[in-house]
Amino acid sequence: MNIQILPNWYKKIGILIFITFAILAGSDDFRAGWNSVEYTSPYKSPLNNHEDTTQGETKPETHHFYFGKETTHLFSILSIAGLFIYMLSKEKIEDDYINKLRADSFQLSILIFLLVSLGIYAFQGNLNMPLDYFLFLYMMLFLIIFSIKKRVY
Repeated sequence: MNIQILPNWYKKIGILIFITFAILAGSDDFRAGWNSVEYTSPYKSPLNNHEDTTQGETKPETHHFYFGKETTHLFSILSIAGLFIYMLSKEKIEDDYINKLRADSFQLSILIFLLVSLGIYAFQGNLNMPLDYFLFLYMMLFLIIFSIKKRVY
């Protein structure tokens, strides 16, 4: 099966988009961790809204210093799109063997990802994580497996 994929020069565009927007998406969280600000998840409401603070105590700040929740989420989506562009780009020398390596890497990464997901579900059934964590994990797993297979063979 021959899948139409992007030309090789899209790898540079994809990695540039990924790095740029991953840095922008993670900058607020990095800054919050650096300044020891209490983390409030952008995906769910906090359980304690700190109404019981006494005089002189301050409420923890949210970690969105420069960008809002929606903008940070958009940056995450764009970084995943950049990684997807990188994944769909051809190698410099594209032949049947590279196609076989790509298919084997997809197959192995799906199996590993399903086993990890099943393990997470078995030990923590009510884990509430956004979908972009799983997408990023799968894409990075595929790229790591593909690069290892390409170097070994």
